[in-house]
Amino acid sequence: MTAEKGPMQGSEMPNRTSTMSFDKLLELAAGTLTKEQKDSVAFLQKLIDNSSETKKAKMIENLANLWARTQNLIVSAHYFEEVAKRDSTKDKWKTAGDYYFVGLQNTGDTAAKLFAGQRSFECYAVASRFDTSDTKIKVLEAVSLIDGVGNVMGGVLLLKEVEKTDPDNELMNVTLGRLAIVSGQYTKAIPRLERLVKLYPTNTEAYFHLGGAYRATGKKNEAIKMFEKCKELEKSPSFQKQMDEYINQIKN
Repeated sequence: MTAEKGPMQGSEMPNRTSTMSFDKLLELAAGTLTKEQKDSVAFLQKLIDNSSETKKAKMIENLANLWARTQNLIVSAHYFEEVAKRDSTKDKWKTAGDYYFVGLQNTGDTAAKLFAGQRSFECYAVASRFDTSDTKIKVLEAVSLIDGVGNVMGGVLLLKEVEKTDPDNELMNVTLGRLAIVSGQYTKAIPRLERLVKLYPTNTEAYFHLGGAYRATGKKNEAIKMFEKCKELEKSPSFQKQMDEYINQIKN
C-alpha cells in the first residue's frame, strides 16, 4: 500500500485547506521550549540525520515522544506519522492520528487546528484500511472531519455508516447528538442521548448535551437533573461553576 495516498478522491475530500505549514508549526513550537528542551531536540535530530535508514524509525519515535512531553502534540504527531510511513501498521497510523486528534482539540489556533484535523483524518483513514471493521477508528476519522476540517456532512456520512454496524458506539452517538442539538433537531437528539446515558452512565458529555436539549425544549427539571449529574461526574471547579450558572439561570 502507498501510505501517502489520500483515502478519498474528488468531492469526498475535505473541503478546507490549512494555511499552516509544518515548518511554521515547528517554528512556533520551538519558541515554547526551554534551553534544555531545545538542546535535547537538536541532539536527537542530529542522531537521526547521521543514522542509517534501519535505525531512523526508532530515533524518530524518540523525538516524537520528546515533543509530546513538551505538550507540543501536533509536532509530536508529525513525527509519529513519519514513523508510520517507515513502519506502516494499523497501530502506528492510529498513534499518529491520536496525537493529531488530541492536538486539534487543545489548540486555540484556527490554522493549526485545521492542519491537525486534516492530518488526523488522513492517518485514521490509512489505519482504517488495515481493518475496515474497526468502528472506533472510523468514528475518530469522522470527528476529525467534523471538528478539525469543518466538513460536517462528510463526517456525518461516516458516522451513519458506523451506526449500521455498531449502533451503541459511544463517541458516534455523542457526536451525532451534539450535532443534532447544534442544528436545533432536539427531537432527534433527546432520545439518542437518553439511550446513551443508560448505556454509558459515566459519560459527562452525554449528560451535558442532554441537559442542553432539555433546557432548549422547556424541560427545566430534567435539564437541572442532567447538569447536577454532570457535577457529580466532573469535579473540575471551573466546570462545576459553569453547571451552577446554568442551573441558576434555569431556576430564575
